[in-house]
Order: sequence, then structure tokens, then C-alpha cells
Amino acid sequence: MLNFLNQKGYCQGVIFLSLMMVTSCANDVIAKHIGQRLDPVEVIFFRFFFGFVTLLPFALSRGAAVFKTQQLTTNIMRGVLGAVSFYLYNSALVHLQIVEVVTILWTIPLFVLVLSMIFLNESVSLARWCATGIGFIGLAFVTMYDSGISFSFKLVYLIPAASAFLFAVQDIMIKKMVDTDSKITMLLYFSLVTTALTIVPAALVWENPTPFELSMLLLYGAFANLMQYFIFRAFAATDLSALAPYRYLEFLFSALAGFLFFAELPGLNVIVGAIILIPCTLYLGYSENKKSKRKKEVNLQAA
Repeated sequence: MLNFLNQKGYCQGVIFLSLMMVTSCANDVIAKHIGQRLDPVEVIFFRFFFGFVTLLPFALSRGAAVFKTQQLTTNIMRGVLGAVSFYLYNSALVHLQIVEVVTILWTIPLFVLVLSMIFLNESVSLARWCATGIGFIGLAFVTMYDSGISFSFKLVYLIPAASAFLFAVQDIMIKKMVDTDSKITMLLYFSLVTTALTIVPAALVWENPTPFELSMLLLYGAFANLMQYFIFRAFAATDLSALAPYRYLEFLFSALAGFLFFAELPGLNVIVGAIILIPCTLYLGYSENKKSKRKKEVNLQAA
């Protein structure tokens, strides 16, 4: 099994992507359960603190060079936005179903496309604009509360939508940093900045966690780093477009987790929204991968 996981290719990519999604769902369950008693800002403080603690030994093994960055301001700003976006995300998990929050987070590629045009001066085809517009229609369906008889807008859905937008802004920042900073450097600064920013707000609403909660929070922080490791391994193993269809298994994982641990059943609004969002974000991922391949080919020809 270990030898198989070390062989790069399609199957390895699918396995690591699946491990990332299972770990992500586990973290959502932990955050939702503990968030019933502890304030979300205290929960995310522990996420960032334990994430930093579990990452630090690996970072220090790289030597002092791991702290060198050409994008210090961007790393700090990403940490600030990260703290806010995770606070919104955890707050949404407390008030909404896990599958609802996960589905709304699928709008990140839609926001990334718009932001890429504004901040990275990237050209956007008419087809991609159409897919983005239809995707936002899917978001509108998700944000319409299904009472079983009729649909009505529910303001609380704006919380995960705002979180998705801030995650998209961070993706744009990562695109600007990836050519100058290593992945572990970006992770290290992110953990450090977010921990520093949340320690005071967490102290203001502090409730002593029970030993069980503390053990879960330790897993929560460690799993956050593990998710990054799994996604890096998945994308290093095979093309992003090849893995994109499997990303939506997270809908099933999150729906199953919500049902098993919190007796949650997705409403018609979530199902309809997911049906609209999945093909739109699949197309955007496919077209982005094609564009990246063409860019690499042009660069190779120029070299």
C-alpha cells in the first residue's frame, strides 16, 4: 500500500484527494460539535495554534531559510483574511447544515474568476463568464431556505458566502506568492499570523475546554495541516482537471457526516443549488487547466 501511494499517477491523486475530503469533513464535524459550547473565535484560535505547533517541527527541519519570504506583506494580509474567513466559516457551521456550508464554498472558483480579471489582468472568455453567471444562480438557490412548502431568503447564508469570497481573495494572493515562496513558508506564516491575531479575541470569550474538547481541538489543528499535505500530494500526482469530478464527492461525505452526527438532511434548495453549481465549477476548472497548459507550452517554446 505504501509503495502504491508513492507511485505518482491518476489513482494516487484520487486517493489523496479523497483523504483530503474525509479529513475536511472530520474537521467540520469537530468545529460544529465544539462550536455548540465554545465561541467560534476560540475554536479557530485553537485550530491555528495547534496547526502552528504541529507544523513548526517540519518547518524548522528546513532551517532558517523557511522564514525567508519575498512577500511578507502579502503573507500578513493573507493571515488577516484567513482569520476572518475561518471565523465566518465556523460561525456558519454552527448555524447551518454542514452540507449547506460545503455547497456554498463551491462558489470560490466563481469569485476567483472575477477577482483574477480585476487583480491579475487575466482575460475571461464569454463561455467562462456564462458559467460563472449560472453558478451564481446556483448560489442563489442554495441561499433560499427550503421550508418544505416554499422558498424564502435566509440572511444567515450570507455568512458562508462572505467566507467563500475571502477564501477566493486568498487564492489570488497564493497565485501571486507561489513563484517566490515555498508552500511550507506560506503555511508557516499563515499559521503564525492567524494565531497571533486570534489570541486576544479568544481570551475575551474564553471558556476552558474539557479534556475531550482539547483533544478534539488538537486533532482539528493537526488535520488542517494534513489537508494541505493531502491536496499538495493530489495535485502533484496528476492533473487538476482529472481530479475535478471527484471533488464533488465532498457533497456526499458532508451530507453523510451531517446525518450521522447531527441528524441533518439537505433541503431541496441545497440539492438544486448543487446540481447547478457542479457543472459550472467543473467547466471553470477544466478551462483553467487548459489555459495553464497552453501557457506552459508557450513558455517552453519561448525558452
